[in-house]
Amino acid sequence: MTPSLAERGLSFGLALTAWLSLTSCREQPAPTALESGSAAPSAKPVDRLAPDELAVGSAEVWGLAIPRDMQIEQRFPEVAYVAGPVKPDALSNYVRDRVLVSHVEIGAGRTIFPNARIKRGPPDHYYEIDVIPNLGGSRMEIRDLTPVKVVPGLSDAERWRQAGFTPDGHPLDLKKLE
Repeated sequence: MTPSLAERGLSFGLALTAWLSLTSCREQPAPTALESGSAAPSAKPVDRLAPDELAVGSAEVWGLAIPRDMQIEQRFPEVAYVAGPVKPDALSNYVRDRVLVSHVEIGAGRTIFPNARIKRGPPDHYYEIDVIPNLGGSRMEIRDLTPVKVVPGLSDAERWRQAGFTPDGHPLDLKKLE
């Protein structure tokens, strides 16, 4: 027995309705950047700082770029003092990104980076960097811990002269001390 024309039309109508409902529920592909006319936004904008992230400044101490909001207060051959109105945690994170260190000592009053190597600094130099909370900001002390290289074969008088002093400890040139 063959189905009647009405029965065939009913089954065709049901099949068409089912097909339309299935195809209309399908997820459409997202337009590409060329189709939409704009590029997709990146995860992190290149020109923005994260919260509490410090911007790099133009000053530098032994290869360590100083944050923009901080100033070098004093600089000597073995130690430099930097201060500014930045949060101690933000400064510690800033330093952590720019040094190579085996461990960090975090205390109630300071964060210490012992025997740290500055990534952009001399590879054979070691520093101790202390981040200390200060009134209205932070202070940072950077100490060069690198031992002085001893040249073999020099007498004591020659070593004194190389350091700029006479063997009895007087400076060779008083103008260099100014």
